[in-house]
Amino acid sequence: MTIRRRLALSLLVVLLLFAANLVIYFWGNQRRESSVEALRRAVARQALISSLNQNLNDIQKQVTLLSQVAAETPSTGANPSEVSGFNDQLENLERDIANLRNLAEPDSRANIAAFAEAYETLDASWRVFYGNFGRNQTKAITELVIRAEPLAQNVIRERLPQLQKDESARVDTATENFYRVARLIDRTAVLIFVMSAVVAIGVAVVLSRQLTHGLNRLKEGAASIGSGNLDQRIDIQGGDELSDLAKSFNEMTGQLRNAQEQLVVQQKLASLGSLTAGIAHEIKNPLNFVTNFAEVSVGLLEELQDSIKDQTARLDSREFENIEGLFADLQQNVAKIREHGKRADGIVRNMLMHSRGQSGGRQMTNLNSLVSEHVKLAYHGMRAQNPNFNVAIQEDLDSSLEPVSIAAQDLGRVFLNIANNACYAAYQKKKRLQDGFCPVVAAKTRDLGSSLEIRIRDNGDGVPEPIKRRIFEPFFTTKPAGSGTGLGLSMSHEIVQQHKGAIRVESEPGEYAEFIITLPKNEISTRSIQCLSKS
Repeated sequence: MTIRRRLALSLLVVLLLFAANLVIYFWGNQRRESSVEALRRAVARQALISSLNQNLNDIQKQVTLLSQVAAETPSTGANPSEVSGFNDQLENLERDIANLRNLAEPDSRANIAAFAEAYETLDASWRVFYGNFGRNQTKAITELVIRAEPLAQNVIRERLPQLQKDESARVDTATENFYRVARLIDRTAVLIFVMSAVVAIGVAVVLSRQLTHGLNRLKEGAASIGSGNLDQRIDIQGGDELSDLAKSFNEMTGQLRNAQEQLVVQQKLASLGSLTAGIAHEIKNPLNFVTNFAEVSVGLLEELQDSIKDQTARLDSREFENIEGLFADLQQNVAKIREHGKRADGIVRNMLMHSRGQSGGRQMTNLNSLVSEHVKLAYHGMRAQNPNFNVAIQEDLDSSLEPVSIAAQDLGRVFLNIANNACYAAYQKKKRLQDGFCPVVAAKTRDLGSSLEIRIRDNGDGVPEPIKRRIFEPFFTTKPAGSGTGLGLSMSHEIVQQHKGAIRVESEPGEYAEFIITLPKNEISTRSIQCLSKS
């Protein structure tokens, strides 16, 4: 998981915890409000019941007092204002009972309804008593004794105390529920907060530990490589940016180690080049004597042959023919000595040029000879290293090519590098397939009108597409360790570019590989004119 995804996931976890806190907060407020409302209603009902009890007792005392006064002293009855005041008291009780019914809980509505029904009967009886008080004392007393007193006993002494008892219990229950809900909400809020803090801290610790661990590994690896340990590898598992950085770091370290190895190889090659140059110089001196004396011997043989021809009359014909045959053989042998001596001199001269490793100046050069010479030089170089090495060399050189102005030493390196690779590839395939395969390296030149083309082809295993894209990169090689430096083709690419040309490779994996070099004629012609004008 990438670091970005980890951070996003951590943020999501924090947001979820925040959302959980909000949910708990609103849920707690709802529960708290619900418990407070239940408690408020219970207290309101209890207050209404207490008020009803007080008012009913007051009316009951008033009725009892009126009945006693009526019994002791005849009265003319209550005036209209007193009746209206008494009725207002009864109506206030009715409104309180209605409010009580509205505030009633579902389980207490039946009791309150029964109480209200009993009160309505008591209310009607009291109205009859008060309306006949002082006017029809018999009816008033009868109503009071027969109906009002038993009803008041039922309402005030039985039903109302029961309601008070029930509401007291409900108030206690609501109060207990309120405190229980408050404690539950507080505990839940604390628990959620603690859990949120623990999870957030855990996520932060895990994420920071992973990042710190990876960064410390990278720091230690960089310090180790900085101290010269190119075998250092950073092992960070996972699919995040740190593991990708570690992989890139390891690849860079491998390339640095490869570059170091190549530099060591180059130093060895430089030393070998110096040795080769010394040996070549030593060989060149006696070789010059061989070629020079071969040329002198040709002239001496010609003079000796002319002298003998002057003595033909003195010699036997058969003996003269033998002498003529010997002269012909000697002339042929000396010519071969001169020819191969010049060839060896060319090889030594090339060895000296390559050992110097310097770019040569431009000069008029036969391109066909340059290609042929370096392809054969690559072949003989491989033969010198491995006596079992053998490939067939095929040449198809355009005879219409005119001498061109090029840096022969530099382009000679290009042809030699490509021919070396071609010989190596063809021979490796031969070793794998044995007698069923004939290795071939072919060199071809063509005049394309505006440019010259050189093709060097081998019938080896070819170049796969992924390798083809990197084949001209410095230090890139597909050969085993110690068999290639990875610099030949990159150097060849630069040399061809310096000649304003192009180099590319065409290949069919398993069939062939062909390097194609194109040199523009305009550039060559311009150089040729400059070269001729200077001369």
